[in-house]
Amino acid sequence: MTDNNEKLVSIIIPVYQAKDTLRECVLSCLNQKEVNASEFEIILIDDGSTDGSDKVCDELASEYEGKVFAYHIKNGGVSNARNLGMEKATGRYIAFVDADDKVLDEYLENMLRVLDDATVLVDEIGTGIGAGKLSGYQYLENYLITGNSHVWGKLFLRKTISDENIRFKDGLTIGEDLLFLMDIALSQGKEHTIKCIDKADYIYTDNENGAMKTAFKESFLDQLTCWKLAEERLISAGKYVSRYAHVSLGVSMVLTALLVVGKVAMLDEKERDNDLSRLAIDESKKQILHALKIRGVFAGLSMGHKLKVMIFRISPNLYLKLYGNYKRG
Repeated sequence: MTDNNEKLVSIIIPVYQAKDTLRECVLSCLNQKEVNASEFEIILIDDGSTDGSDKVCDELASEYEGKVFAYHIKNGGVSNARNLGMEKATGRYIAFVDADDKVLDEYLENMLRVLDDATVLVDEIGTGIGAGKLSGYQYLENYLITGNSHVWGKLFLRKTISDENIRFKDGLTIGEDLLFLMDIALSQGKEHTIKCIDKADYIYTDNENGAMKTAFKESFLDQLTCWKLAEERLISAGKYVSRYAHVSLGVSMVLTALLVVGKVAMLDEKERDNDLSRLAIDESKKQILHALKIRGVFAGLSMGHKLKVMIFRISPNLYLKLYGNYKRG
């Protein structure tokens, strides 16, 4: 399946402040059934960690020489780390794993066994129903913009990523996975090259320090930027996606804008009265109003979110006060 200089799979793991979970993560990747250890490599990209993760990376590379490779860079974000990992990869296929997660021992085998020469992406959807082989447009509409917006739990053909010059968007801290996946889907267009299988071999850890679970900060505006860029990509698909795809995207635009506003609402009133908070409120309002112009978006919201939208449109300040008081109990 591969030549003498090419691995079968490169597993790319961006590492940042993951000292306590990294070793278990790497060992789970190494412990793969039915895939010879010589056929895959693990690439660790230490993104300027300061908690000792860098030493763990070097220890693992030394212990598993020829199987685990460690690289160290200045902190530049997960997109930059993954892009470097793709540059260093030698595998025919690429998989992404986060340093605080784990995989089961059949993770690679279950995806590799469904491959054929025309497969560009395998996705473990774990929904109970395997979707078979999809076109890029079908995958974009039925999976990506409806919530399957993470790159883990998937296997990518490296040649396609390289030939199409697909990269994670540097500087974007939220939503970079979605845009990467949309670019791959759009590159496939009408071609049926994507396989979705009913497996769930990736063990995701819900990180309480994740990007959308911390206090409001400037990077939260990336959530708004992400959906603007996603909409541009969806529009480029033209007639190959239905209007319901645009409705799904519009609903997501509303929900993420409310999420950003909710983070501002949790600030002390004095903290809200600054340029960044006002910018977040203004941009969120613009995104909500824009999304509501898409026929069917308002109807697609839950009753609770409809009420939130109506209050926010009438008075953003009232919404902030009511939401902040409610969340604080």
